[in-house]
Amino acid sequence: MQNYDDRQRGEPHAAAAGVKKALGDFLRSRSKKARFVTEVYAAMGRLNIDTTQTDRALAEFEREGSVMMRDNFCADPHLAGVDLRIVAWVQSIEGADAQLSAIRAIDAEWNRWLSEYLVNHRCG
Repeated sequence: MQNYDDRQRGEPHAAAAGVKKALGDFLRSRSKKARFVTEVYAAMGRLNIDTTQTDRALAEFEREGSVMMRDNFCADPHLAGVDLRIVAWVQSIEGADAQLSAIRAIDAEWNRWLSEYLVNHRCG
């Protein structure tokens, strides 16, 4: 049986559940680290899951409180229009509050990426 939202999008409930399972498995698979949404899209694309399906699953996980997503900003004009959102699975790491653990994972990934970007980026 399909739920209303899936019928409206033309996506069977079983397919949506499969997308959500694949996304959840992927987000939990990397040693509790956060991932850029573009990285998530690429991984799901290898499974023939498009960005629209991935966005739906991410939104559902967010509504459930299973993931946390943060949009980041970098004032570099070379990054204008670049998707800098990072998503993390909400789970307790080393006994810490689950939401705080997700925030820390997102911040750690952002700081790692930004440090590497600033070290290697040269404006000409």
